[in-house]
Amino acid sequence: MSARGVLWGSCALVVLACLALLVLIVTTKLTRTRRDRRTSALVAPHRTDLLAVASGEDQDGVHRDALIAVDGPARDALDDAVVDLLAKVRGVPAEELASVLLAHGAVDRAPHDLKHHNTIRRARAAHILGLCHVGAALPLIVDALRDPAPEVRVAATRALGRLGEPSAAPPLLAAAGAERAVPAGPAADALEQMGVGIADALRDGLLATSPTTRTVSAYLSGEGSFTRSIDLLRLSLTTDEDPLVRATSAVALGRMGRAGDVAVLLEGTGEQQPSGLRRACAAALGDLGDPSAVDGLRELLADPDPRLAEIAATSLLRLGPAGRAALDGAPTNASVESARAVARLQGSPS
Repeated sequence: MSARGVLWGSCALVVLACLALLVLIVTTKLTRTRRDRRTSALVAPHRTDLLAVASGEDQDGVHRDALIAVDGPARDALDDAVVDLLAKVRGVPAEELASVLLAHGAVDRAPHDLKHHNTIRRARAAHILGLCHVGAALPLIVDALRDPAPEVRVAATRALGRLGEPSAAPPLLAAAGAERAVPAGPAADALEQMGVGIADALRDGLLATSPTTRTVSAYLSGEGSFTRSIDLLRLSLTTDEDPLVRATSAVALGRMGRAGDVAVLLEGTGEQQPSGLRRACAAALGDLGDPSAVDGLRELLADPDPRLAEIAATSLLRLGPAGRAALDGAPTNASVESARAVARLQGSPS
């Protein structure tokens, strides 16, 4: 076969593949649309009862009992609607909606569905167990953090946050740094919901082999002012091999550090340091609010990195009269002038 024939054959295969993909997309969309319409039609007769329970307007339980009595094909569709509403309500309405799922057997089926071959079923099961606060399912949900499907891992992460059990913090932190990782954002949100009981897990996380786990631990240590982490945050800032871990540790120290941390933060602004770390440390010095940082920040006003100079100027404004005086006395450049303009807008003498 000639080269031209091979080329035409390849082009034809590409066109056919594109057409097949287009057909698949259209078919999937049509199938989903039909399914959504059918679900909506099945739920429609019960929408008044749903809204009454979800809004707390079901004082005598009549609407809840009506939902519990639903049977046949409408039951699964109704359970899906209940799950959606459960993610949006709290208190008594949430308890009443959860009782509907319990009566329908959805809660009892959820632990088994966590092992189902269907990804959607597994994710929905984790979602239900978290929404209904099924504490006994904690080990199963922790196991789901290692699920092959990312949507199941995220559902399990959010379920652990709703359960709020601090004992799940170590495996969740480990999952954030695993090969099949849980996204750092949902992991941090879930860990925050576990409260002060995660303090020891955060300390251990700062020493983990995964930089993602160390970053999440540093971030949450600062967000929650977990003072037990301070010594390890100082160590991370100065010795960690990952620049993001060091920068996140700097931010955390700015929020809850001591006057003695000014020196280590100023060291992080040195010319030999990565730009992200230098900026984080300069901002942290403003958060820390200790006037002993004035001289070091004043030197940064002339730095070749304009963003760093701007952050230093802003931090000086936050250090009170001594910082404002240093800003007033500094040679004018764009960063200094910008900070002075901010000071004028804030009504400062600068």
